[in-house]
Amino acid sequence: MVRRLRKTKKSQKYNYNRNRKRLNKKIHGTGTVKCPEIKNDMDFRKNLNANISEMGLAFDVNKTLPVPNAKRERTKLARYVNGFLEEDASDLESESTRNPPPKIYVAERLEKDSKEFVEVRFRLSRGQVRFITGMIDAYGFNYKAMAQDKRNYDQETWRQMRQKVRRFLTIPQQCTPYLKRKGWLDCDMSDSSDPRWKEYGTDDEE
Repeated sequence: MVRRLRKTKKSQKYNYNRNRKRLNKKIHGTGTVKCPEIKNDMDFRKNLNANISEMGLAFDVNKTLPVPNAKRERTKLARYVNGFLEEDASDLESESTRNPPPKIYVAERLEKDSKEFVEVRFRLSRGQVRFITGMIDAYGFNYKAMAQDKRNYDQETWRQMRQKVRRFLTIPQQCTPYLKRKGWLDCDMSDSSDPRWKEYGTDDEE
């Protein structure tokens, strides 16, 4: 029997303040299902793998879409050369005629939801909004002047400043109050003839 080091033995103390039952559930549990489509059709008497398979989904993507195996491809080629093509075709026909999963509508519902348009919920922080609006008040849309301002602590380039301003203008919930205060709410941003929306220091000028 190998003797343990004194330091190792000393550091291994039982923690009486730890809830062992809760810890065991955390280690061996599958976690909470956050997807409502999957959660509503879950059969908790079965394991997670069986539930996912019944819904027409893949529990392990590596098994569903495996990495191409050169050895497997050579075996198929050898079977084709040796005249086993008819047997492989019969196996493929049996797989294609297999009954669909009983809860295939879950996969169809998820596919339909993924194709629907989702509103962008990105928001800038209050500090970023104050910084961008202050720069626009001081320099308009002259991004090179913004980059040289002393408040530009992060030393961002004029292209980064332009990206921030354009992103701010694409968030109606944050830019609409500012445009209303400036009196630019009824203006057309795409109108290049309007001097208020003229951008300086863009790629077109270089």
